[in-house]
Amino acid sequence: MKTNFTLFALVVILLLADAAAQAAPPTVAVYDFTGDGDAAGYGRQLTTLVTADLTTETNLVMLERAELDKALSEQAFGMSGMVSSDAAAKIGQITGAKVLVAGQVIKTDDGHLVIVADIIGTETGRLFASQVEGGPENLLDLSAALSRKIAKTISDQATNLITPAQESSEDHLERIIKSISGTNRPSVSVDILYPVGKGRHSATAEAELGHILLSAGFAVVDGHSDRKPDIEITGMDDIGPGPRQGALYNYRCVVDLKIQERRTGEILGFDHQVSTATDTARAAADKSSQVNAIDALAERVLPLLAK
Repeated sequence: MKTNFTLFALVVILLLADAAAQAAPPTVAVYDFTGDGDAAGYGRQLTTLVTADLTTETNLVMLERAELDKALSEQAFGMSGMVSSDAAAKIGQITGAKVLVAGQVIKTDDGHLVIVADIIGTETGRLFASQVEGGPENLLDLSAALSRKIAKTISDQATNLITPAQESSEDHLERIIKSISGTNRPSVSVDILYPVGKGRHSATAEAELGHILLSAGFAVVDGHSDRKPDIEITGMDDIGPGPRQGALYNYRCVVDLKIQERRTGEILGFDHQVSTATDTARAAADKSSQVNAIDALAERVLPLLAK
């Protein structure tokens, strides 16, 4: 009984630790609050106050102002208080900030302040707004109230502001290998072509699938090898750009595979995968979409080969 309880407690501790790791607080950067005329001075004060208030939130990690200033300088952003999703994406890439907060201060004719904070996901481009208003003599209270609203919005809209953490390639490869129950490890050849250009091979797709096969204990051969393949994997890799999202490039990849025994000609299976990827660099988005497609296919194809 004592042993069972100890094991149960250990499992609970490990699950809690894993949940805590997955729920790592997002990094937040506060851009300048700005305003016209008399409101300009309040904007500078609010930038400092909101940053200080959000620093007390335990579920947020605040980016140091020096790091943000460096990013702004490197990208030559204007300090207008208006931040596009394009600019937010670039700042996020440079600084690691997942959420960017920007703001405007409006002073009404009766002397009241209307303060609006824009909360932007640097990865998703999604924008949410929070607002407070009141007399300038209550600036500290207004700042505190606005900061609470900002923190709550980040918490409530986390799935819209922040993309989920992706499984690392190492962890994915390990999971693929563990999913193989059979002990058979035939020699395999891989030929994946682009639909345009006679005999033009997809080096990215072939290299990724070859790497996974070798890591899982399969022998990979080609036309220059003395050994003939037991299994021939052939396919088509069709890739193209999608619509851009601000500074981000989108690519869509479609891979079709045929798995066939060389000696008998028996077709073991066909498979199809559509994958997309987004990145600030065109080439990176192109490659990632192909790698994602091959990784998904490998998870289904390798257990088939090992039977």
